[in-house]
Amino acid sequence: MGGGVQHRRDSVEATESSPLLLTHERTRRPAHRPTLSLTSIANVHVHVHVPKVHSGRTVVNLLCLIAFVVSSSSGFTSIPVIRILEDIICRQHYGLREDTGGPVDEKLCKGDAIQAKVAFIMAIQSSLDAAVGFLAAFPWGLLADRIGRKPVFSISLCGILLSILWQMAVLYFHTTIPIQLVWLGSAGLLIGGGTAVLLGIILSMVTDSTNEEERAIAFLRLHVASLCGDLLSPALSSFMMQRLGPWPPVWVAVSILMTSAIAFLFVPETLKHQTHREDIEHMETDAQNLKSRISHVVNRFKDSLSILRSPSIILLLLTSLGARPVTATMQFMAQFISKRYSIELAETGYVQSIYGIAQGVQALIILPWIARFVMKDTTPVKFRATNEHHRDLSLTRWSYGILVVGIAALALAPTLAGFIFGLVIMGLGSGFNSLTRSLMSLYVDPEHRSRLFSLVGMMEVIGSVYAQPMLAGLFTLGMRLGGGWIGLPYFVLSMLVAATASLLFFVRVPKEVRDPSITQEDGHHQE
Repeated sequence: MGGGVQHRRDSVEATESSPLLLTHERTRRPAHRPTLSLTSIANVHVHVHVPKVHSGRTVVNLLCLIAFVVSSSSGFTSIPVIRILEDIICRQHYGLREDTGGPVDEKLCKGDAIQAKVAFIMAIQSSLDAAVGFLAAFPWGLLADRIGRKPVFSISLCGILLSILWQMAVLYFHTTIPIQLVWLGSAGLLIGGGTAVLLGIILSMVTDSTNEEERAIAFLRLHVASLCGDLLSPALSSFMMQRLGPWPPVWVAVSILMTSAIAFLFVPETLKHQTHREDIEHMETDAQNLKSRISHVVNRFKDSLSILRSPSIILLLLTSLGARPVTATMQFMAQFISKRYSIELAETGYVQSIYGIAQGVQALIILPWIARFVMKDTTPVKFRATNEHHRDLSLTRWSYGILVVGIAALALAPTLAGFIFGLVIMGLGSGFNSLTRSLMSLYVDPEHRSRLFSLVGMMEVIGSVYAQPMLAGLFTLGMRLGGGWIGLPYFVLSMLVAATASLLFFVRVPKEVRDPSITQEDGHHQE
């Protein structure tokens, strides 16, 4: 989310286990029944009753289940929406009426003009989602640290549901509503901040519910749960599309999101209560005018930037910006495969699941084995790492190198089998993101890492804004040039990732990495 600075009037120092934004102690439940009005909404945190927090393991298990369900929903919608949009544009292109019965033969919809328009609409939609999420994430993150995680999580889910339902309404009534109005669905993300806020809340709740020893395992379990959702949903969506058409998977996604909202009711609130004195302080703060609040947010953002005093951490942040299109290419991939290899969109979900399997093997088997192997005393000196930090830097460089080779293979692959081979190579280098974040944490003290990862999230959102339009523009240009140039999006992406990877050769591991148990005021490490 947009910030991780911990500010209070008492200047309480933040810790690693603190939530992403403001954190407070305990609040007293009021004896009277509150009445809500427009002026009391801002002070609703005074009246929220937070239930007793259950065991950390129970909370983590529930959050893993919710992460699995939420990550599955996007896999169910992405391919069907492309097919629905493609059919609409295809009908408009050929001047077909809606009463002709059934969808247009998909083979007739692979013309360059039709595919270029589909890519353009999807790219603008993705960029708007990212931009709106970027603007809304920070204020909703602040509210989550004020009134509790659960209410903001529920509001975010409602906003996502409204966004999806609006887009579906536009596509369904496309004869009376211009399909470009699907872009207005991004406005729904202003309600709750979208997936960025959902992710931030889940991570904050895991942090609230675990100690330092348990946290790494909890995050790994969360990652695996999300990975499983991403892995299974495209294949299931394709299976349903082949038998039932594109609309049923979309409604399954809506049902899945509603199920996650119900599951979240069983998750106990993890935000600690505030004292009565802090309640009064916040009421005074809420009475400030809008200009003062904006100034306060800007000051917090500037304070977050103060941790960027090492050249190496700045370079690592730039890699987050440059590598973001690698993640964005997953949505673009379905359309690319269908166009280049002349297969139905419904079949592309199986290809995406192969990439998910490769990611899972890399994250759960290959990377952990290599990480242990290079640290063993019996490992040849040529392959042995001097310590964990140099090991992570080397693994990050190798991951980016493998990623470049895999993306280049996608660009050059003349057959679907060759494309799948490139995806498998990409999957073996998919640990680049986690490894980069691990390296970043070496340059700041534990109590400032929330700020760091908030900045990382902001950089990734900025990357998402330009990624889809870039890929769509290159895809259109490649179709216009014809032949092997259709792989132009992946040619350029491989060069971009290669340029990003080159920055890692200027990164230096800090000479001294402080003990996590030591808390100091300085939030950075000198190289």
